[in-house]
Amino acid sequence: MIRLLVIALLATLTQAKELGIDQAWELVQERNDGLKASQNSVKHSQVVKDGADSMMYMPSIDLHGSYTHLSEPIQVSGNAVGRNLPIPLPPTDPDITMDLSEQDIFLANISILWPVFAGGKTLYLSDITAAQIEAEEAKLELMRQKAFIQLVKYYYGAEMGKAYYETRLEVEEAFKTHYDHAQKMQEQGQIAKVELLNAKVKYDKTTTETVKAHHKMTIAVSALSKLLKEQDINITSTLFINEEIKSKEHYVTNAIENYPALHLIDAKRQQSSSVVGMERANYMPTVVAYGNYNLYRDDSIIAESAPDWFAGVAVNINLLSATGRSEKYEAAKIIDQQLALLHQQAQQDLSILVEKTYNEVILYLDEYKALDSSLSLAEENVKLRRIAFASGLSTSLELNDAELFLAGTKTERLNVAYNYIQKLSQLMILSESSERFMELAASGEEVVR
Repeated sequence: MIRLLVIALLATLTQAKELGIDQAWELVQERNDGLKASQNSVKHSQVVKDGADSMMYMPSIDLHGSYTHLSEPIQVSGNAVGRNLPIPLPPTDPDITMDLSEQDIFLANISILWPVFAGGKTLYLSDITAAQIEAEEAKLELMRQKAFIQLVKYYYGAEMGKAYYETRLEVEEAFKTHYDHAQKMQEQGQIAKVELLNAKVKYDKTTTETVKAHHKMTIAVSALSKLLKEQDINITSTLFINEEIKSKEHYVTNAIENYPALHLIDAKRQQSSSVVGMERANYMPTVVAYGNYNLYRDDSIIAESAPDWFAGVAVNINLLSATGRSEKYEAAKIIDQQLALLHQQAQQDLSILVEKTYNEVILYLDEYKALDSSLSLAEENVKLRRIAFASGLSTSLELNDAELFLAGTKTERLNVAYNYIQKLSQLMILSESSERFMELAASGEEVVR
């Protein structure tokens, strides 16, 4: 029955899509909605940056058109006309009026407004938007790292579940063989019935544990399938151990130089420094060039007297402001100082985290190597107990204990290897890259199940 289960399992996996850890990572990067959202944030920041840059070099040009209907044309009496003319005219009839405008007025013109100097605000705005792109890129990298850590947990968790299930199948097979031998020996009068019953009880318990292991494996594989958005998968990368670990100082230095969380704080500091500059620019004069060109006007006297175009320069100096600009300037400097302190604290916290993760990796490496002798002892003990039981020199209980000790040792090695992989992935993400983890996984020593 057990062999049939194994054959059925292998047949199912053969029909499934084979995925190594590198292929699974490609699927995550293609299909993870959180990564797609972060990528859109980067694109959005780039568009905002392009818009800010256009403000630095391009003027504002507007086309205006209007139609106005007056209740009556603008008029002036004859005496008023004579008084406003530069040359003397004979007296005119005061009852005579002159239309200065028509009742329907049509106007069209182009206006140009070009900020020439604003205390450097446009430059600071460009710096802020550039830093925003860097911040979003750092967030994207953090999101990518989080997704990678999750993938390693789920992928090797499924591999761990599969390996544990196979270990339980081996235990069940051993207990089944032991029970069959016990039946024959009891029939021949070599062992007491209680020994047979004990073998039967142990065998029944192992079948229950096998069912539980299969259930856990199914859950783990299902979780990985949902993460990858892929059905019927067959994971091909196995648990591994790789002792190619560099010095602690190497990883700490790399982390401080490359970790995106520090880059995110740096980008925020760049933004805060630019905000300080913008607040300081509020004390500077503003210079604006402007102009206007009339495209169309009617034939009235007022319209005819207006110039075709005009241009000029305006300067504005704010002497007293009710907007609290001095307080805003001081507040911006405080934020800038706060981010500088946060950067220093983040470096310290990151160094501690890298050292802790590094020590845990080394700890699991040492623990794994220490279990080699325990595994050798467990395997030798099972061989001896099987021979002794067959010769009537050992009880079924002693043989069962030996089998369980071997299974427990194998399971412990699997757990240590799984924990090692988790910590190794975290160390690589903190200080190097996911690509480096892939290299270590490819060149590592496969954990024998």
